[in-house]
Amino acid sequence: MFDLLLKNELSAPKKVKFKNEIFARVQGRNLKDLNDEIDFYKTELLPYFIKLSQQNPVFSVTEQLRLLVGVWTPIWSTISFHESLPKRIQEQSFQIFQQDGYCGSVARYIMGKEPDSSQNFQSTLPAYDFMLIQKYEVQNGRWYLHNIDRFQAFKNREIPLTLESVYNWFTNKVNTKVKVNAPKLDLTKVQKLENLEANHANELNKTSLVTSQVFEHLYIDNDLRLVKTQTDASHLPSYTIAVRR
Repeated sequence: MFDLLLKNELSAPKKVKFKNEIFARVQGRNLKDLNDEIDFYKTELLPYFIKLSQQNPVFSVTEQLRLLVGVWTPIWSTISFHESLPKRIQEQSFQIFQQDGYCGSVARYIMGKEPDSSQNFQSTLPAYDFMLIQKYEVQNGRWYLHNIDRFQAFKNREIPLTLESVYNWFTNKVNTKVKVNAPKLDLTKVQKLENLEANHANELNKTSLVTSQVFEHLYIDNDLRLVKTQTDASHLPSYTIAVRR
C-alpha cells in the first residue's frame, strides 16, 4: 500500500477515492486511548496523509485562508483536547474560523452514561457544552493558534447543539467578552471550570491552557483538512481530520 501511494500521481477520481477511504477508516471509531489512535495513524492513516499532502492544492498559507474560513467538524484526531472529557458527540462538535482571526472549538459531551446508570437517571442529566476561543495568524509563513478564553454551559441534552446555536454562542462571547477583555486577559487566571468531576476538570484545564501552538495544513480543499499541530519542537505532533459543515 505504501509503495502504491508513493509512486502514483493522484487523478481527481483517485483523490476522491482516497478521501472516501479515509472517511471509512475513521467512521465509528470509539476514541478512548490516545496511544491507540497514534498507532492507528501510523499503521492505517499515514500513507493517505503522505499521498494527499503531496497533492495539496493550496500550499501558500495566505491563500489557504479563503478555504479555512467557515465551520468544520473534527472527525478524528490525536489531539488530547478533543477527547479530554468522555462521550463527546462528534456530530455536535464544531471548529469555527472567522475572517477576523478569531476561531472557536466547541463540543458537546453527554455526561453520566456509565453502564450502571439507570435510563431514567441518565435522561435527567444535562449536556455539557465546552468552547475554547482562539486567535489564529500567520507568522513567517506558518499558521499559529493562540488560546484566548474558554466557556462552558449545561444545557438540555434533548435539544441538539446546532450550527446556528454554536455560531450565536461563539460570536456573542467574542463580541461581548473576548474583544473587551483582550488587552488584560491571562488564560491561566481564567475562572476554573465548574460543576465537573475533579479528574475531568483537571484534564480539560491541562489541555486547554496550552497557550500557543503551530499548525500546518498537510492537505486542504473545500471540504477536507488534514492538519498537523505541534506546541513546540520538543513535543510530538498531533494530527486531525476535519470536514466542512
